[in-house]
Parts: sequence; structure tokens; C-alpha cells
Amino acid sequence: MVLIAIMFLVSPASAVIVKVEKITNFNMTFNVDNGHVKCDITIKNLVNNPIVPGIGEIRLQKQEQKKIIVFPVPNTVVLKSVNVSNVRAYSGNAHLPVKIIHRKNYTVIEYEIWKPIEPGKTYTFTLEFNAPSLIDRGIFFKSVTIPVGSDVDICKLEIHPVSSWHLTYSYPEMKNSMWVASIPASHIVFFTAEYSLIPMPTLPVRGYIVFWGALIVMMVAFVVIKKRQKTKSR
Repeated sequence: MVLIAIMFLVSPASAVIVKVEKITNFNMTFNVDNGHVKCDITIKNLVNNPIVPGIGEIRLQKQEQKKIIVFPVPNTVVLKSVNVSNVRAYSGNAHLPVKIIHRKNYTVIEYEIWKPIEPGKTYTFTLEFNAPSLIDRGIFFKSVTIPVGSDVDICKLEIHPVSSWHLTYSYPEMKNSMWVASIPASHIVFFTAEYSLIPMPTLPVRGYIVFWGALIVMMVAFVVIKKRQKTKSR
């Protein structure tokens, strides 16, 4: 099982502990077929003076586990950076500077916002990029785990995973094919979705475990029956 680990939106830190900004809306669309990610983000000024957001970043990290057949082996997690391409950030017709930085075991998408936000006002921008390696792909199943967190409050988070395959598992449970949540500052919430090429109902556990587990049981049962038949025929 591969987990998509750590996606943070980090607004520029302030030396003052007083909250100066919050994210009023964070709307993410994740295409589970091709790995295209689009984030519409709105920042609000909470103080009585103009603020300049400055440099912010999104961090991407992937966790991989060794497997026996298709089942993950505990305590074999390896952390990796993520291949990212076609990054762009914009607000209306204005394009924002962006940069990709590869660290030892994670990737940073850095963006810059130098436009002042007046007291009580908001600034909305869009960040898009391709990261197909975030998707854990199997023969009949594929999944994505999206951790989202911030150093400022996220008042309304909406995540829309999109796929041509069939949803078999989601945690937390989706409503109307999306997750809606609010996340306090300095917290991380994990969102997981699994999709199947084979039409299956939405299950309380991972579909690939049910599918491959049932297949292995059927194969073992078939071998046992054949062995008994040979024994009786002697």
C-alpha cells in the first residue's frame, strides 16, 4: 500500500503569535486518473493593517511499504520525494512566481504572493500541478491518501477526488463525492480514497484486501479440493 503523505499549505510565518490571516476556503480537485491537482485558495486578512502573504509552500511526500503478494508489511515504510511537473500559480490574469525544490525525502512547491491584502479583505489564487506518482496503482485498484494541514486555520476545506473508476473505499466517508472539513492551525487531517476497475460496492475496508483475500482463499480451497479428490481416487 502506498500512502500519499504530507501535503501542507504553509502560509508565511509571523514573529507575532496573534493570528493575522486564515484560509476561508481551500478547494482541491484531485484527478486520480492522471494525477492533476488544482487548488483554489482564499486567504483573509484578520488584522486592522494591510498584510503581504509573501512566500508560501505546499509539501508533497510519498510513503511506500514493502508487500508480500499484495499485502503491506508493517514497519517497512520508506519516505520519498514526489515528481512534480507543469506547476503554475495565478490569480485572475496575474501569474505568481513558483519554484520546485526537491529535499531528501519530500518535494516543496514554493509560491510567492506580494500583493497587499487590506483589513478584512481576501485574496484568492489557484495552484495547479501534475503529480501522477502520488497515485498508488495496482492491476484492478488505485488509491490516493491526501493529508492536508496548515499553520493557519482552514475554515472550509473541500476535496473533490475525480476518477473514471468505481469508488470502493473512502476515509473519512465522502458525502456527495467529496470531503468537507475545517482544520485548525497546526493540525493535519488525512483523506483516503480507493477506486476499482471492477464494479464493486463501497466497502468499510479497502477493496483490494477483500478482492485479493477472497481470490487467495478460493485458490487455496481449489487446491485442497483437488488434493482430496486425488486421494479418494487412489
